[in-house]
Amino acid sequence: MKNLLNRISRSRTSIANEVDDELHFHLEMRADEFESRGITRDKSEVMAKQRFGNVEKIRSECIQISARRTVMSWLLNMLFLLSLIVGLILRLVIPETHFNRVGDVMMMIGGLGILLVYAKQCGANVFSSTSQKPLGLNTPPVAFDEKGRTPFDRVRED
Repeated sequence: MKNLLNRISRSRTSIANEVDDELHFHLEMRADEFESRGITRDKSEVMAKQRFGNVEKIRSECIQISARRTVMSWLLNMLFLLSLIVGLILRLVIPETHFNRVGDVMMMIGGLGILLVYAKQCGANVFSSTSQKPLGLNTPPVAFDEKGRTPFDRVRED
Protein backbone atom coordinates (compact mmCIF):
# COMPACT_ATOMS: atom_id res chain seq x y z
CA MET A 1 0.00 0.00 0.00
CA LYS A 2 2.86 2.39 0.79
CA ASN A 3 4.39 1.62 -2.59
CA LEU A 4 1.13 2.56 -4.31
CA LEU A 5 0.84 5.82 -2.38
CA ASN A 6 4.49 6.67 -3.08
CA ARG A 7 4.00 5.93 -6.75
CA ILE A 8 0.91 8.13 -7.00
CA SER A 9 2.46 11.01 -5.01
CA ARG A 10 5.69 10.79 -7.01
CA SER A 11 3.59 10.86 -10.15
CA ARG A 12 1.80 13.99 -8.99
CA THR A 13 5.05 15.87 -8.47
CA SER A 14 6.43 14.80 -11.83
CA ILE A 15 3.10 15.71 -13.45
CA ALA A 16 3.22 19.12 -11.79
CA ASN A 17 6.74 19.67 -13.10
CA GLU A 18 5.73 18.65 -16.62
CA VAL A 19 2.69 20.94 -16.54
CA ASP A 20 4.81 23.83 -15.25
CA ASP A 21 7.35 23.29 -18.02
CA GLU A 22 4.65 23.12 -20.67
CA LEU A 23 2.87 26.26 -19.47
CA HIS A 24 6.17 28.12 -19.19
CA PHE A 25 7.05 27.06 -22.74
CA HIS A 26 3.76 28.34 -24.15
CA LEU A 27 3.97 31.63 -22.26
CA GLU A 28 7.54 32.10 -23.52
CA MET A 29 6.46 31.36 -27.10
CA ARG A 30 3.66 33.92 -26.90
CA ALA A 31 5.98 36.50 -25.30
CA ASP A 32 8.57 35.89 -28.05
CA GLU A 33 5.85 36.43 -30.63
CA PHE A 34 4.92 39.78 -29.07
CA GLU A 35 8.57 40.73 -28.76
CA SER A 36 9.12 40.01 -32.47
CA ARG A 37 6.40 42.60 -33.18
CA GLY A 38 8.54 45.25 -31.49
CA ILE A 39 7.09 45.19 -27.97
CA THR A 40 9.52 45.26 -25.02
CA ARG A 41 10.20 41.99 -23.23
CA ASP A 42 8.54 43.00 -19.96
CA LYS A 43 5.43 44.23 -21.73
CA SER A 44 5.29 41.14 -23.96
CA GLU A 45 5.44 38.82 -20.92
CA VAL A 46 2.58 40.70 -19.28
CA MET A 47 0.55 40.58 -22.49
CA ALA A 48 1.23 36.84 -22.88
CA LYS A 49 -0.06 36.16 -19.36
CA GLN A 50 -3.16 38.26 -20.02
CA ARG A 51 -3.90 36.46 -23.28
CA PHE A 52 -3.28 33.04 -21.75
CA GLY A 53 -5.76 33.50 -18.90
CA ASN A 54 -5.64 32.31 -15.32
CA VAL A 55 -2.42 30.28 -15.33
CA GLU A 56 -2.85 28.86 -11.82
CA LYS A 57 -6.35 27.61 -12.57
CA ILE A 58 -5.20 26.04 -15.83
CA ARG A 59 -2.22 24.49 -14.02
CA SER A 60 -4.35 22.90 -11.29
CA GLU A 61 -6.86 21.55 -13.83
CA CYS A 62 -4.08 20.04 -15.94
CA ILE A 63 -2.57 18.36 -12.87
CA GLN A 64 -5.94 16.92 -11.84
CA ILE A 65 -6.59 15.54 -15.32
CA SER A 66 -3.13 14.02 -15.53
CA ALA A 67 -3.36 12.47 -12.07
CA ARG A 68 -6.64 10.77 -12.96
CA ARG A 69 -5.00 9.29 -16.03
CA THR A 70 -2.08 8.00 -13.95
CA VAL A 71 -4.38 6.22 -11.49
CA MET A 72 -6.49 4.84 -14.35
CA SER A 73 -3.40 3.47 -16.09
CA TRP A 74 -2.28 1.83 -12.86
CA LEU A 75 -5.71 0.23 -12.35
CA LEU A 76 -5.78 -1.04 -15.93
CA ASN A 77 -2.32 -2.52 -15.52
CA MET A 78 -3.41 -4.32 -12.36
CA LEU A 79 -6.53 -5.66 -14.08
CA PHE A 80 -4.54 -6.97 -17.05
CA LEU A 81 -1.89 -8.43 -14.75
CA LEU A 82 -4.59 -10.23 -12.79
CA SER A 83 -5.98 -11.63 -16.05
CA LEU A 84 -2.50 -12.80 -17.04
CA ILE A 85 -1.91 -14.53 -13.69
CA VAL A 86 -5.34 -16.21 -13.58
CA GLY A 87 -4.85 -17.41 -17.14
CA LEU A 88 -1.44 -18.81 -16.28
CA ILE A 89 -2.83 -20.59 -13.23
CA LEU A 90 -5.70 -22.06 -15.27
CA ARG A 91 -3.26 -23.21 -17.93
CA LEU A 92 -0.84 -24.86 -15.51
CA VAL A 93 -3.13 -26.31 -12.84
CA ILE A 94 -6.19 -27.64 -14.69
CA PRO A 95 -5.37 -30.23 -17.37
CA GLU A 96 -8.69 -30.08 -19.23
CA THR A 97 -8.54 -28.72 -22.77
CA HIS A 98 -11.38 -26.24 -22.33
CA PHE A 99 -9.75 -24.65 -19.32
CA ASN A 100 -6.42 -24.55 -21.14
CA ARG A 101 -8.04 -22.55 -23.94
CA VAL A 102 -9.66 -20.16 -21.47
CA GLY A 103 -6.29 -19.79 -19.75
CA ASP A 104 -4.60 -19.05 -23.09
CA VAL A 105 -7.16 -16.38 -23.94
CA MET A 106 -6.87 -14.78 -20.50
CA MET A 107 -3.07 -14.71 -20.79
CA MET A 108 -3.31 -13.10 -24.23
CA ILE A 109 -5.78 -10.49 -22.99
CA GLY A 110 -3.60 -9.71 -19.98
CA GLY A 111 -0.31 -9.56 -21.88
CA LEU A 112 -1.67 -7.54 -24.80
CA GLY A 113 -3.57 -5.24 -22.43
CA ILE A 114 -0.40 -4.45 -20.48
CA LEU A 115 1.40 -3.83 -23.76
CA LEU A 116 -1.40 -1.54 -24.94
CA VAL A 117 -1.32 0.55 -21.75
CA TYR A 118 2.47 0.78 -22.01
CA ALA A 119 2.30 1.85 -25.66
CA LYS A 120 -0.36 4.44 -24.86
CA GLN A 121 1.79 5.90 -22.09
CA CYS A 122 4.83 6.04 -24.37
CA GLY A 123 2.95 7.81 -27.13
CA ALA A 124 5.03 10.37 -28.93
CA ASN A 125 7.61 10.61 -26.15
CA VAL A 126 9.64 7.87 -27.80
CA PHE A 127 10.78 10.44 -30.32
CA SER A 128 13.41 12.82 -29.11
CA SER A 129 14.96 16.04 -30.22
CA THR A 130 18.62 16.50 -31.07
CA SER A 131 19.38 17.11 -27.39
CA GLN A 132 18.09 13.60 -26.55
CA LYS A 133 15.37 15.03 -24.31
CA PRO A 134 11.78 13.86 -24.83
CA LEU A 135 9.70 16.25 -26.86
CA GLY A 136 6.83 16.09 -24.37
CA LEU A 137 4.20 15.51 -27.03
CA ASN A 138 2.35 12.97 -24.94
CA THR A 139 0.82 15.50 -22.59
CA PRO A 140 -2.76 14.77 -21.61
CA PRO A 141 -5.57 17.03 -22.75
CA VAL A 142 -5.73 20.21 -20.75
CA ALA A 143 -8.81 21.62 -19.14
CA PHE A 144 -11.57 22.57 -21.51
CA ASP A 145 -13.76 25.61 -21.03
CA GLU A 146 -17.56 25.74 -21.49
CA LYS A 147 -17.14 25.91 -25.29
CA GLY A 148 -14.88 22.85 -25.34
CA ARG A 149 -11.71 24.86 -26.10
CA THR A 150 -8.29 24.28 -24.57
CA PRO A 151 -6.32 27.24 -23.18
CA PHE A 152 -4.22 27.21 -26.34
CA ASP A 153 -7.33 27.36 -28.53
CA ARG A 154 -8.57 30.32 -26.50
CA VAL A 155 -5.28 32.15 -27.06
CA ARG A 156 -5.30 31.45 -30.79
CA GLU A 157 -8.88 32.63 -31.22
CA ASP A 158 -8.33 35.92 -29.36
